Amino acid sequence: MSIGATVRRIALLAGLIVLAVQAFAQATGTRSRAYGALTSRLRGSAAETLPDKCGLPAIASALHSRAMLGAPARAALGILQTREEHQATLITQDGRFKFHFDTTGTDAPALVDSSGNRIEGTARGFVDSAAAIIMNVYQTEVVALGYPAPPTDGTLGGGPEYDIYISDLGDLYGLTMPDVFEAEGDISTTFIEIHNDFTFVSPKKNRGIPALKVTLAHEFHHAIQIGAYGFWPTDSWFHEITSVWMEDVVYHGINDYLNYLFVNGSQFSYPGTPLTVANGLIEYSRGIFGKFMTKRYGHDMMRQVWEHARGSSPLPALDAALRALPSPTTLSVAFAEWTLWNYYTGPRADTAAYYVESAIFPVMAETYYDLISPSQQTSSTLSCLAGAYTGYVAGTDTVTVALANVNSACPAEAQTAAAYTLTVSRSRIDDTYRSIPDNLFLKLDVADQSSWVAWSIGREGPVAGTAREGTAYPNPFRPDAGAVLYLPTNDDAGSLAIYSSGMELVYSGRQQSQTRLRQRVFTWDGRTNGGRTAPTGVYVFVLSLSGRTVTGKFALVRH
Repeated sequence: MSIGATVRRIALLAGLIVLAVQAFAQATGTRSRAYGALTSRLRGSAAETLPDKCGLPAIASALHSRAMLGAPARAALGILQTREEHQATLITQDGRFKFHFDTTGTDAPALVDSSGNRIEGTARGFVDSAAAIIMNVYQTEVVALGYPAPPTDGTLGGGPEYDIYISDLGDLYGLTMPDVFEAEGDISTTFIEIHNDFTFVSPKKNRGIPALKVTLAHEFHHAIQIGAYGFWPTDSWFHEITSVWMEDVVYHGINDYLNYLFVNGSQFSYPGTPLTVANGLIEYSRGIFGKFMTKRYGHDMMRQVWEHARGSSPLPALDAALRALPSPTTLSVAFAEWTLWNYYTGPRADTAAYYVESAIFPVMAETYYDLISPSQQTSSTLSCLAGAYTGYVAGTDTVTVALANVNSACPAEAQTAAAYTLTVSRSRIDDTYRSIPDNLFLKLDVADQSSWVAWSIGREGPVAGTAREGTAYPNPFRPDAGAVLYLPTNDDAGSLAIYSSGMELVYSGRQQSQTRLRQRVFTWDGRTNGGRTAPTGVYVFVLSLSGRTVTGKFALVRH
């Protein structure tokens, strides 16, 4: 829907919700309770005691399923969609933003003292600080980093400025509300609502202005995402990953996101939760995915993902952005590497190779087994884009297997867990076992080897177990734009030939092996010697290496 159409629908929406809003307001009286009615649907009884960093996941869930909402939840959503009237306004010096606030009453903002308590009568000081902060946020996110500014909302809020409302939101930092939502990927004008003092924030040093800074940086990027690229309610996990990452880019050192790394329910306590989950908690601990993406692939990587998200949901956009790099890769490869990065934290930190701040991150949850018998076998399941960490104690040494299900083709709302069996042995029983540190051997039994990566980590560092010679991944191979087929090898150079099932030569060439997931591979982009994309079918590959030949099969599927 166009922005013009969006604005024209506001009056109609207001008329439809006003009665429900009034009824709910009489029953509750506060916007914080309205938000509470929505967030209980998202987090339920498993909610942690941490404050809600952002209201967007609960709002996204409600908007996505609004046809099935009960009357109280519909009324609560209506409350939050309404732009409240306040006692005063302030337009920033650059003319881009208008703050709406009260000077008296429970919604009046206030600065805090050194103990983190409200200083009454400082509403204007709070708003002046917020005005200076949002102008700095704009300069960083739009001018310096190149993101587009959110669209104007016409006369909503009383003028063309971007509107920011200040209220008592309970234990909620802030929220960004689309003015209209009809379908996944729509763009919309928005407004931001922020807390009026942040006295609930921990640690105490982050109360007041520090929390105000990260909240404005966080929510303004939501305004950019929804207004310029698209709103994906079923993929609010990526909206939150991006905004948590961005708040630390703009105000590095406040480190509010650390609260969400250490809580039970974070990425470090539940790595087996799929990347695509948003439950009002775990997605905030995954802001570190943005840190991984930008250190590993370049400072502009997250913006490139959002550029691909114009009309494409976040998972395909991530994959497309990675395939468009000068050295193309895939989301599956990136997720496997991220699984490894998350192991090297706390006392294991390697700030040169992995996260710069990894020394202050928690240690990854890990299940340990004593390797007393000749072998140890572990069977379980793991969802798409999820990880599991298992430690095997052999005498005084421990070898960790960091397992990743790198299948990125699972629908976000239909996660299925795939079965796996890990066997660690003191001897190589057959050729399906590979050598891992401390003279041990590992076998991974799964239905599709190309969808799994098993890192083995010992004293000498990590070794990837993606696939052995004679295999190809991904299999089936879909030669979309930028897609690459990987053929593992133990040699530095050799010749690759691809044949059709009828043994007609399709491609041949001499290659130097490349390194992917710390494993040497040959690659093929799916094109014939004549430069055309090969047709769907089963293919045979032949690797002519130093003194030996390796063969194997794979399927190619064209869309």
